[in-house]
Amino acid sequence: MGRTIVHPRPSSSGAAIFYGVSSGNGRQALKVDSQSNQAAASVASPGVVSSPQISISTLESSSNSSFSEGSTPATSASSLSALVKGPSRVSTDSLLQSLPTTVSSRDFTAIMALAKDTTLLFTNAPYIQVVVGVVQQIIQIADDVQTYQDRCLELIHKVTLYAGVIFEALRSPQIRSGNCLDDLKSDLLYMSSILESIYKILQPLSIPTLSARFSRVVLREEIISRIEEQDRKLDTMITSFQAILRTKVVQPPEPAVKNSTPTSKSTRPFIRPRSKPQVMFGRKAEIDRLVDLALRPIPARVAILGTGGIGKTSVALSVLHDDQVAARFGDNRLFISCEAATCADHIIGDLAFSLHMAVDGVSCQLLDAVLEHLKLSPFLIVLDNFETPWDILDARSEVETLLQELTSLTTVTVLLTIRGSQHPAGIDWTDLLPPLQPVDMSSALEIFRTISRKMDDHAEKLIRAVDCVPLAVTLLANLAAVDGETTEALWHRWCDESVAMVERGNDRLTSLDCSIQLSLSSPRIRRGPGALKLLSLLSLLPDGMSSETFRSLERGIPGNTQIKKGISTLRQNALVYVDSAGSTRILSPIRLYMYSHHPPSSETRRFLQDYFLTLASQATATEDLVIRKRLCMESGNIEALLVDSLENPLGRPLEAAVDAVLAFCHHTYLCGLGSSRGVSLAVEKLKKLPVPSRVNQSAKAFQAPSKARSFRNRFGNVRFWKEPPKSLALPPQNDAPIDGEYTRMLSLRADCLGCWGQLLSRRFLFDEAEEKFYQAKELHCQTGDTSGHAYDLHNLGCLLSRRSSTFKDAEAKFAEAKALHKQIGDNVGTAYDLMGLGQLSVQQSRFTDARLQFSQALELSVECNDELGQASALNNLGKAELSCSAFRVAEGYFSRALELNVKMDDVVGRADSLAGIACSLLLRSRFAEAKQMIKEAIAIRAPAENPDRLHILGRVFVAEYKFQRAEQRAMHLHEWMDDESGRADDLNYLAVIDFYRNGLTEGALYCRLGDVRDSTDGSTLANVMAAYGMMYLQICDFETAESELVSALHLHKRLENLLGQAFDLHHLGCYHIRCLRFDLAIHHFHDALALHEQIENVQGQADDHNKLAEILLRQGLYQEALTVIVCRAMMLHTQIGDIGGQGDDMYIQACVFLEQSRLDEAEAAVRQALDLHTQADLGYRKALDLATLSSVHWEKYKIGMKSGDDERRALDAIKEAIKLFEPCDATEELRQCKVRLAAMLEYSPNHAGVNS
Repeated sequence: MGRTIVHPRPSSSGAAIFYGVSSGNGRQALKVDSQSNQAAASVASPGVVSSPQISISTLESSSNSSFSEGSTPATSASSLSALVKGPSRVSTDSLLQSLPTTVSSRDFTAIMALAKDTTLLFTNAPYIQVVVGVVQQIIQIADDVQTYQDRCLELIHKVTLYAGVIFEALRSPQIRSGNCLDDLKSDLLYMSSILESIYKILQPLSIPTLSARFSRVVLREEIISRIEEQDRKLDTMITSFQAILRTKVVQPPEPAVKNSTPTSKSTRPFIRPRSKPQVMFGRKAEIDRLVDLALRPIPARVAILGTGGIGKTSVALSVLHDDQVAARFGDNRLFISCEAATCADHIIGDLAFSLHMAVDGVSCQLLDAVLEHLKLSPFLIVLDNFETPWDILDARSEVETLLQELTSLTTVTVLLTIRGSQHPAGIDWTDLLPPLQPVDMSSALEIFRTISRKMDDHAEKLIRAVDCVPLAVTLLANLAAVDGETTEALWHRWCDESVAMVERGNDRLTSLDCSIQLSLSSPRIRRGPGALKLLSLLSLLPDGMSSETFRSLERGIPGNTQIKKGISTLRQNALVYVDSAGSTRILSPIRLYMYSHHPPSSETRRFLQDYFLTLASQATATEDLVIRKRLCMESGNIEALLVDSLENPLGRPLEAAVDAVLAFCHHTYLCGLGSSRGVSLAVEKLKKLPVPSRVNQSAKAFQAPSKARSFRNRFGNVRFWKEPPKSLALPPQNDAPIDGEYTRMLSLRADCLGCWGQLLSRRFLFDEAEEKFYQAKELHCQTGDTSGHAYDLHNLGCLLSRRSSTFKDAEAKFAEAKALHKQIGDNVGTAYDLMGLGQLSVQQSRFTDARLQFSQALELSVECNDELGQASALNNLGKAELSCSAFRVAEGYFSRALELNVKMDDVVGRADSLAGIACSLLLRSRFAEAKQMIKEAIAIRAPAENPDRLHILGRVFVAEYKFQRAEQRAMHLHEWMDDESGRADDLNYLAVIDFYRNGLTEGALYCRLGDVRDSTDGSTLANVMAAYGMMYLQICDFETAESELVSALHLHKRLENLLGQAFDLHHLGCYHIRCLRFDLAIHHFHDALALHEQIENVQGQADDHNKLAEILLRQGLYQEALTVIVCRAMMLHTQIGDIGGQGDDMYIQACVFLEQSRLDEAEAAVRQALDLHTQADLGYRKALDLATLSSVHWEKYKIGMKSGDDERRALDAIKEAIKLFEPCDATEELRQCKVRLAAMLEYSPNHAGVNS
């Protein structure tokens, strides 16, 4: 709503972090171990010089690195069992040592010997000789490949493994006898062509000449593409070859299946499908898609992919039990759990068992029998946890062949669930569905609420902590459902135990730990070089690994880590995903599990610490937009590694980590996001340093070093470099001498306390912030740091300026800070102190003083070439002009500030400027533009909430008559912040909403505004008086109404508030209309109109014209009234989209037409008014419309010779009007309606004698 002013209020801490990175103050720059000699890539983007204060070096890889990728023997069954069950904390190093990796030189030798034997066996089969020869050539160049070595060796290893499978198959007696070999000729020739293509790619990569290297660089993309293509062909070839072996090789006769006896196994898998999941939210789209595929005439082949605990089995069961699916397949719906299957034979046996077939006998004949049975009618088969048999490399070929057999049947629909993101080869999949992702937040909340019957802020924290993973949410909800358990207690347990607490059993479906362990023990993970090491590395990065970080890790990470291959393996297993920003991330439960059970090695941890501390040190470079963007993208990672470096210094000096923490505080504060974890931990570590027993006597004359200061407060950003002062006004407060090194630590702790206080202020924790500022002030005085002391005073002044009762104390703090800044020649600091004093002047309505102080601050900022300071001063000048109703001038200041904020990429300052522009637009009735601006201001600071901006958005919603949306969180936040002025403004507008919707009784108004009636803030008091005047006018207490409105008008004049004056004059005009003093009313409306035109408030102008038309109507000047209402009021209300105002204008038109006996036009106009007021939800105005509509119908009834319809409509309308007037406490209107109703009932022959 744009009828009254928006009051700008100061924030509660300094313009930016006042306490910053040292320059030349003896603090050590961050360095790595002196033994490091490999420089890691700079974090700065290309073309940007990284910070000279901090450098990173990569530690040399140890020969006995815990992440060795060497060959290891296959894991035994006992070791695998221990791996799955053992939740003890071990590093990734020891875990990897137990896992098989790649083919060793011994394997190469064995394959070469096997190739030689194969050659001797098939001397008369040249096509086999070709295959053997090409394999030998590929193996021989393995050691000579120089380019893309990791990827090429991976391909050679695959060729070696597959060659072993082929040679062993060819050596079988069944192949060597009969016609089988001839049947395989064409397939072996095709195989040789693929192998020759691979050799042709690899052979040039082994040539060491300069020209060959150059060609490889130029053709890099083409070479990589060809390698990937042949890799895919190789996979397809081996799959097809094994399928061909099954179909072409003649099997020896076996006993008939029908004569076999029931299975001799002691246990069978759980074949009968589990019941349909009772709690299922967030998967409707996936289930509907799968049901549609299952119901198609052509059988579907679909795989449900995703990481563990994501809900694959639940989705499959939901499809299996769908009513339409059940109607089509009936009892032919099979659920086969492959969790215990280790080969194709197990799956065949389970299928036969579920089909009630005997399972003893030869597997090939059993398979034939199963397939024949499945051909008889349509079947839906769900193969759950198919990755278990498919992941076993030795069994994969047979398993895929079995799957091909099943999917070749035209009667069978196959639905697989697989951990990971990779589909089995050789299948014509009906649809390649993407891997399942966590459910959305609303669905996760529904899961938790349905199971636990509880929901609060702590429950939401728990759900967010597990990234909405369905299994984790379900297990947490089951814990919360326990009688007496609270979500708050669970949250505290999560903070201590994380994923270990999320279990209620020992299997993958009841324990998050077990589910994660199962994913990590997958053969695909064990075979993937570097996958687990990379996963442990990612556990330190809550924001994931950006592309820039990826490139730096590739160049400098310690050890032989194959980053690309590791990511590929993790993606195949759905353990990582790529977010919208392009960063590679892992889900929170997996990240926490890896950090707890398999932390990265100290070398990897040190590299990441150095890398992100270097990036953090560049946070004071506010003018570098590239660095600012990097900081925003990596803020979560930087904070995590700062905390890690403080808790696990790995030999790094504490001072180096603290310097990086202080530097990063600048960015955290500037962006308005992030936490104070790092700086609070830094204070804790510094506080624990021992006090030296020996002190330096010369330290008595300690002079605080010059400091690089870069800070922000309510006025915006400022960056400046303070020159070393010639002398300091403040000697150390303690008479005892202070050791120089200890003094530096005290100074660091003081700076950290100041930063901590400012971060707390940004989060509205003012009492805690005040405590930190006083602690910082004490330490800065103790060390004789005048500059730090001045900043502490400034911050305390900002806190004190929040309350009118402490304005004098705040002014004293700003004045003292200003004196200190002038003493040490700090012009930028002086400018910000002037802005603090200017804000106090605005709050006390001393606008002339405020303009002067802000202008002086702007001049100093220009002299210092401080663009952020200029933006801050311009924003404050805009706020001062807003308070004086100079809206267009204010918009000019805000727009200039916005240009500077955008240039400097100052998010907080940009939000302030946008909010200021939104206010200037709102108060000039440009509601749509104002809404766009304020929404942008809120969005760029999300998820942080600013109650003043929410208040402005609420005002826009009031202007749009969206009252429900206007009643938002602003007041709750102002109450939580103990912001008395902000809360008063919110209450005033809630009263306005009540007034416009249903009128406002005196009791209701007192409930809204009674406790702020005695406010010492002039603007607040004037607005409250105006609200009371409106209310008393409505209940016809004219004397009190006039008194309140006149008092408000005088106060608004004293405050130079033109919009407030126009508001008061308008309502005084309404008062004079009610008293039938039309001349005085016209005078007041003209005065109000002049002010509204001066300040460009279109809504006020339209309202004034509407009331002038009403006076003309009352004076019988009907044509003049129509001219004013149509040509002025209606035009302006329509121009700004004010539907309530348009309804008021239509109401005046209807009254004019009624007086002129133009009854049809009157009815049409009043019905339009009623529709518009109904849209706007204006109860009092709707009552007026209904009363007028009743009069129109009654006149029609009398003229139309007592028409029954008009009589009934007239009575119904007047009765409805009475119902609406009663809650509005509209005394006079209610009385008139009741008198009219009584007269109508007495006149009507159908209601004669009825008591009204």
